[in-house]
Amino acid sequence: MEKKDYGYVLDGKVYRKAFMEFPDLELGEVKETEEQSLIHYYERFEIAVKKVSEVKEKIAANTNKGSFLIQVERLIDTLHGFDAIGDFESLYVTLHGLQTELIEYVEANRQKNLEIKIALLDQLKEVAESHDWKASSTTVKEIQGKWLKTGAVAQERREEIEGAFEGLVQKFYERRSAFYADLEKMSEEKEAAFEEFLIKAEKLKAEKDIVSLRKSINSFKEEWQALGKIKPSKHNEFWQKFQEIIKSALNAAKKLEKKKAKLSTKDNQKLKEEILSELKKANETLIPKIDLNLINKKWKGVGNTDKDVSKELSSRYLKLSGMISEKKFLNSLVEKKSKKGTSESDLNKLRVRLLRGLLDRDYNELKTFEENLGKFNMASGLDNLLDRKLAQQKLKVEIKKEILAELKKLS
Repeated sequence: MEKKDYGYVLDGKVYRKAFMEFPDLELGEVKETEEQSLIHYYERFEIAVKKVSEVKEKIAANTNKGSFLIQVERLIDTLHGFDAIGDFESLYVTLHGLQTELIEYVEANRQKNLEIKIALLDQLKEVAESHDWKASSTTVKEIQGKWLKTGAVAQERREEIEGAFEGLVQKFYERRSAFYADLEKMSEEKEAAFEEFLIKAEKLKAEKDIVSLRKSINSFKEEWQALGKIKPSKHNEFWQKFQEIIKSALNAAKKLEKKKAKLSTKDNQKLKEEILSELKKANETLIPKIDLNLINKKWKGVGNTDKDVSKELSSRYLKLSGMISEKKFLNSLVEKKSKKGTSESDLNKLRVRLLRGLLDRDYNELKTFEENLGKFNMASGLDNLLDRKLAQQKLKVEIKKEILAELKKLS
């Protein structure tokens, strides 16, 4: 069919012709000429085509296809009212096809979800009868987490499955509550557990790293909560002793932390300069003999430097470590692609060829990134992220160019 078969002008108004179950639709009044008005609505049809194409592409590209069913059904419900002229029937054929595909997909997923939830129910039945309350509570929580992450099942099985699960969970927690209620009756006997807890807590004073200490304190606090209830007066007494241990451990760790912080920024700068010298020396050969992972740990372990040199030191480190990493990667490619006994001259030619390919790839990525940079929405600090990404891409290109120049000198 030609475009004119989809619309017409009558009494100074533009209409789209009926299709499928949808009647003729008045779109608007004629502006300027009838032909120009029709062309306007023909061109708007491309917007409708794009909407359908976009959702079709998203469905094809995503693994969670079922999430697009509502979007497809919304288009089915509303697209016929879009003010445009064109082959809407073909778009509806596409949309109905997608709807059928997604419904089948959702049904298959719900069957899969049913199988998963039946397996979780079997697991829960066994755990719910356990008397190892600590381990079983953890397992029940894990099962509950998996249950929540698993999607819905078919409507006709939903009440049965969900009811069985909730019943087992409720039964487990009721049994656990009854157990701890009985346990509270033995409050006096449990004071020995508090004494043992405080003896263990004394180990906190030996922890010198403030970060590890805080984690250990949190762990001990969780253990404290699990000790249960005793007489309020004894409970407060033990709590005060525990707090004194924590305070003493924190004060000691903070003092040590301050001593570490006193290491001068000049000393840190010297340490970083030494690392940079080590990298520079390793970079003087095409096959660097250095462990970058170890170097990176050493670099991160050095404290802060003065602001006026920090950026320059970091820039040099990124450049040198990037050069060495690129050479190591290039050499690994050469080893894979070269034959045993290949001359050094031929190996060098292979390096040049491989590096040029890598450089072309990075350059094309940089060019594409720069061309698309203006299309990004710069809200919420995204501009800083994009600037860093651009700088990283430029550095990759710069590094490969320098290595290529180095290789050419050896040719």
